[in-house]
Amino acid sequence: MSDPTRQDAIDGHAPATEDLVSAKPSSGAKPRKLPGWLDHFNGRDLRVLFRCSVAAWVASLLIVINPSLRTIGTATFFSTLVLFMVPPSGILFIFILGAFTLVLGMAVGWAWGVIAMKAALAARPAAETNAKLQALGQAAYAQANSTGQPVASVQQILIYEGWMLDTRVTAIYFSLICFMVYLLARLRAKNPKFTLVQIFGMIVMDISLTIGPLLPTFNGTIPKVLVEPGAIGIGLGLASSILFFPKSTSSAVLDDMESIVRLLKGPTDMTYSSLIEDDPLELKDLHKLKFKTIATYKKMEPALGFLPLDFSVGRWNADDVKSLKEPLRQALLSSLMLLEFHIARLGGQAKVDKLEALTSDRLSSSGSEASQVDGEKKKEKKEKNKPREVGLRQLMESVNMIQTLRSPEHESIRTEMLEAIRPPSKKILPACQDASAVIADSLHAVNASRWFGRPSKQRMDELCERSASTLEKLQGLRSQFASETTERLIDTYSDIFDENGRLKSTDDATMRTSRGIVMGMVFEEHVLTMADGWEQLLAQLVGLMKERQKVHLWLPRGLRYAFDWVFHKTAVAPVQAAQSPYPDPDAVEQQLNAAQQSLRISRGYKVQRRSGLGKAILSTYHWLICAEGMYALRLVAVTIACAIPAVIPSSAGFYYREKGLWGLIMAQTSVVVYMSDFTLSFVSRGVGTVVGGVAGLVAWYIGSGHGDGNPYGLAAIMALVLLLLMWGRLFAPPVLLQAMIMGGATCILVVGYSYDDTHIPSYGNPGWGYSVFWRRLVLVLVGSAAALIVQIFPRPPSAARHICKTLSNTMRSLSDHYALLLSCWGQPDREEGLVAEQLALNLGETLTSLDGPVSLLRLEFSSSPFTSDRLTQVKSLCQELNQHLGRLLLLSSSLPEELQSRLARHAGMLDHRNVGDVMAVLGVVEQALKTGDPLPEVLPTPLLKRCFEFWRAHQVEIELCKDLIRDENYRRFCVAVSCYLKFLGAVDDLVLVMKGTLGESHIVSRDLLHDLSVAPMGVLYGYEKRDTKDAGAGFATFIMRLKSLTHLNYVYKDGFHAIQPLLRPLLRWRIARCVVPRTTEQHTKRQDAS
Repeated sequence: MSDPTRQDAIDGHAPATEDLVSAKPSSGAKPRKLPGWLDHFNGRDLRVLFRCSVAAWVASLLIVINPSLRTIGTATFFSTLVLFMVPPSGILFIFILGAFTLVLGMAVGWAWGVIAMKAALAARPAAETNAKLQALGQAAYAQANSTGQPVASVQQILIYEGWMLDTRVTAIYFSLICFMVYLLARLRAKNPKFTLVQIFGMIVMDISLTIGPLLPTFNGTIPKVLVEPGAIGIGLGLASSILFFPKSTSSAVLDDMESIVRLLKGPTDMTYSSLIEDDPLELKDLHKLKFKTIATYKKMEPALGFLPLDFSVGRWNADDVKSLKEPLRQALLSSLMLLEFHIARLGGQAKVDKLEALTSDRLSSSGSEASQVDGEKKKEKKEKNKPREVGLRQLMESVNMIQTLRSPEHESIRTEMLEAIRPPSKKILPACQDASAVIADSLHAVNASRWFGRPSKQRMDELCERSASTLEKLQGLRSQFASETTERLIDTYSDIFDENGRLKSTDDATMRTSRGIVMGMVFEEHVLTMADGWEQLLAQLVGLMKERQKVHLWLPRGLRYAFDWVFHKTAVAPVQAAQSPYPDPDAVEQQLNAAQQSLRISRGYKVQRRSGLGKAILSTYHWLICAEGMYALRLVAVTIACAIPAVIPSSAGFYYREKGLWGLIMAQTSVVVYMSDFTLSFVSRGVGTVVGGVAGLVAWYIGSGHGDGNPYGLAAIMALVLLLLMWGRLFAPPVLLQAMIMGGATCILVVGYSYDDTHIPSYGNPGWGYSVFWRRLVLVLVGSAAALIVQIFPRPPSAARHICKTLSNTMRSLSDHYALLLSCWGQPDREEGLVAEQLALNLGETLTSLDGPVSLLRLEFSSSPFTSDRLTQVKSLCQELNQHLGRLLLLSSSLPEELQSRLARHAGMLDHRNVGDVMAVLGVVEQALKTGDPLPEVLPTPLLKRCFEFWRAHQVEIELCKDLIRDENYRRFCVAVSCYLKFLGAVDDLVLVMKGTLGESHIVSRDLLHDLSVAPMGVLYGYEKRDTKDAGAGFATFIMRLKSLTHLNYVYKDGFHAIQPLLRPLLRWRIARCVVPRTTEQHTKRQDAS
């Protein structure tokens, strides 16, 4: 039976979350839903669409109003194009920031173009300039007499056809402008925030580059043809943001917070349905909910920096809204940890099933082969030549470990544990659901208390009382759940304790039974952490609702907060919940510095290898040929290649008439840093041009028919066309963003140039209607082809190499964090663990930034062995390692020293050999990511098995009693054990993924591998178990080892059958043997004797 509240938690009042499916579909008919890019028929999204569409439509009206068209010029359509690139879809201050970068780019391009023009014209002597002008006038006068055209028009045509071209002037133009193009490219590649600065700076400079060398005298206003309509478009967008449904920063943040809270109800609903109602969970739905929640939170983060500059009308000011950030983040982290618990549980079961399937396949194949050996010599030769499965040794050892740990009573232990935690969970989980629901409803009501449609005072008082009662109920149930769950776990497994509350024995049966306690305690800790997160957020909410009960006009507290945002300062909120659990920011900063110092020490001290001059030369060389440097050089090359025809006398006129400037712009904007992005850009520009061109033709011919352009018809049809195009621009998937921008730009170009040709005819007009479209399409193809050439020569910039290098550096950082963990663990005077969360977040942001590039690798033609799917797996495992190390670092500062030492003794966490094994594996993976070389076949993996062997070999006494289980620190101890084992398991999985991608090298003889794997677990440490099942498993492996000695079958025709009678007594001997303590030397002697 599925839980109907699960979908409610995802949908609710948050339109951004409506496309998320529930964890398990209901048994009835599944409701049909619109695709994600169409499912935006809600008030919030429609208001944004209306605001952006009105701004673009008003900008398009300037094209069909003759006075504005003649005043602004032929590029009036550029204002609409700007609004497609920077639509007023967000809050006002974010739009102002984007508009500022755009205007800054145009200003830089204009200023540098003027400087280049002054310098270039100074290179030509005045006498020579006057002589050329005199010859120009005579030629224009003669041609005007013969053609009957005005002298001024003929003179203008001659100028644009290259009459005044001079090599010295052209060289200076190209040198200076290409220099600035290089600098802007480096700036954009270093910081993508300057993308608009680079794009519009290049566009404005391109006018000076292609037209400036043709002009006889200085004219510093030629970029005005694009700068003026661009500024008008920015002004229209700003006015639309203020006049139509203005949205304050605090309102936008509260909207996102409400969406996050409703999404965070999902993990609680899934836990309830899985535990209480026995509904199965789907792993893909858990991942989908996780990614959706993280994406919504990241979407909210940029607006938080603008809260100090916020003007708003409402109950809460910007500081009040900001005070919810930290409690919300804690609730987010705790809910995601519970979600990760389910993901790890389902993922672990899937891995076990896969290993068991592999084992059954190999055993069945070995059994069938053993029964059909004789007479199948060809089949054996074929089997010999069959490629060996990558990572087989590690997989088989993992299977052996799982078989050793698994017992017949495993399912009964799990069932007993679930029965123990189910009754207490029936109370605490609904309380958490109620808490998330009342928080979301309160945020929605407070955010609605603006200008119009305010909730009534009775409604707000009801929400305040409901929040306070829910908080009180949650606090009571939290303590009740902790005590009741612990006692039920103790009562369920009471048979393993004596009358004094201590373990009766430490045999294997008791250890297997104690696993149920550990699993239950881990689940209990996750639920309590989630309850604590909701309690803190609800306490802060109740404090705000009691303090702020009236609507006010809130003004910004000063421009100094803008500088605070730049330098990442934090402001103290005026209303705080009692006994805030969050540390002081200054203390956190000091602890972070101490942790960074520890990391620097853990990284080691580098050896001085070169002199200062040599390092300077090498650094400069690497700076020039790095990915950013090569991108800048490619951009300069394509600029020169596409602009040269504009300054050659034989092609200058053709270039001007055919609007070659747009081909140059297309080539420049098509060049990107990495090849995967270029493939997407290449395809998107072609598709967008065709779709936009068709839309422009439809708009032109419907609005004008066969006439010269009806302003009323065009105004009417453009309202509809721009609405559809703006819908795609705002709501299409990010991968289609370039295509939608190109479609809008092409549509505006077709309509704008067509109306220009029929109302303000001038030299170089491309015609109207279809003539404009096919010229535009040709320019796009030419520019894209030029970009393709410079992109793939001399060597395509592979995004896979960049991502692998980033992941390799991430592995190095993880090794540093692991070293820091070892340095802090069990040391009471080390407090670096307090800032573990910040270290994990910094590394997590780096990994999250790779999501887009990794997904685009599917479009890259690369020789790298790393595909998009493989790198996605590596990135996910790195995120798991970062998460587990961060949690362990945090526990190193809160877990009692005695329990830390216990974990180190039991699991060998601080054992030098185990530490060396982990460091060695992390180092090998790091280098393999960087070089692409196969991993050695034999590595100290699986690390989980080595951890288990360490525990078995050292026979550490298990100190477990009822009083210890009742200690709340023991729950954190269980979580620490779980995190450490998950860390080792993630490293093992990472090795398998890398081997599956790169293969294995340094192959060791199968005989030696079988000698290493046949020995029962622990034999190398001086003990061996007597177990009929183990004996049988060992004998099966022994048979497989004998089969690997294929020379028996080749030298002696029936060699294998000949020794079968000798094997039967051996089997009986192994089953009947007793426990024989044996040292490593005795085991080796027996191997040699055999």
